[in-house]
Amino acid sequence: MPDYLPCWFLPAACALIGACIGSFLNVVIYRLPRNLSINEPKRSFCPACKKSIPWYRNIPVASWLILRGKCANCHSRISFRYWIVEVMTALLFAAAAYVCRDESPLLLVPLLGWTAMGIAIAFIDAEHMIVFPRDTVIAGLLGVSAALLSPPWMEELPFLTERLEASFIGAAAGYIGIRLVIELGKKLFGTWKRDFPVGSRWELREPSTDEEELTLVLPDGDYTWSDLFSRDSDRAIFTVAQLEIDGSSVPGDTFTLYQNRIVSGDGTIFLIESIKSASGTLEHIQANREAMGYGDAWIMMMIGALCGWEGVLFCLVAGSLTGIIAGLAGRIGFGKPIPFGPCLLFAAAIWILGGYELWAWYCEWLLVPL
Repeated sequence: MPDYLPCWFLPAACALIGACIGSFLNVVIYRLPRNLSINEPKRSFCPACKKSIPWYRNIPVASWLILRGKCANCHSRISFRYWIVEVMTALLFAAAAYVCRDESPLLLVPLLGWTAMGIAIAFIDAEHMIVFPRDTVIAGLLGVSAALLSPPWMEELPFLTERLEASFIGAAAGYIGIRLVIELGKKLFGTWKRDFPVGSRWELREPSTDEEELTLVLPDGDYTWSDLFSRDSDRAIFTVAQLEIDGSSVPGDTFTLYQNRIVSGDGTIFLIESIKSASGTLEHIQANREAMGYGDAWIMMMIGALCGWEGVLFCLVAGSLTGIIAGLAGRIGFGKPIPFGPCLLFAAAIWILGGYELWAWYCEWLLVPL
């Protein structure tokens, strides 16, 4: 940063830019998982009444507060997430600018781009449990670009080829490491089976209050939907079983239960939101659930491209601790379960904002002879 500029100028400018980019990220977070165009319509609109929002009611950070989190047209509640994304983007942009104040200003371009992509990926994953590999690849390329410009955590690598190598090794370590964990987890913990006496009854029980959720009632206990299904690929296979939809028997002795649908043995699909009741009998059930999704491997790839293999290790440890805290919060009623991806990206933000210094101190402490 030029000496004639005050130390607060660049962080303040990046904060203003971040707030505006955060407003755009809200558009991405809302539209992308719903297969809506990011460019059309060009103006933001209320999710409830679909009315376009004029520019003077779409001022980053301020508008949500002025309107008290409600649409000016239909007065529907607007999610607190919109304000959080704008504030978080502004703060992270400002903090990154401060951390890299002594580095080349060019470093901020890919670094802030990576940060914006990380925020969008984290919130989409948290809300929909979806990670788009294309977005992580773009973020990974931005991470490689930032690594080549010598961020603070790569200052000990003076040559461009060394930084490029560290970035590629980090990306590969992040992706391959998580894929191995996923495959091993599937082998060890990805399946549970239950056998029951002939004619044992099962049913889906609708929630009676807003705090409850859909529940699968089996002879050995009740299983809530969030315990059974966290991703669309999770499934429960019923064999030697009978399926009754809205009181009518469905042919076949096997069917599969997914997060949002029931698929009979002949391939007929029943959307859960469209049926009133589902029940029947069973003798055997096998559930396949992924504790981690492949999206987490793509997220670790983009983290490794920016932070290197040491950053990958740091994010795995810090992300796991964050995931434990988030999981406990979800269990005791402070929110729904949070996927691992946002926890990893939260840890990456810690790394960028100084976690690399903590890691270096820890490694030095380990090497001190006792």
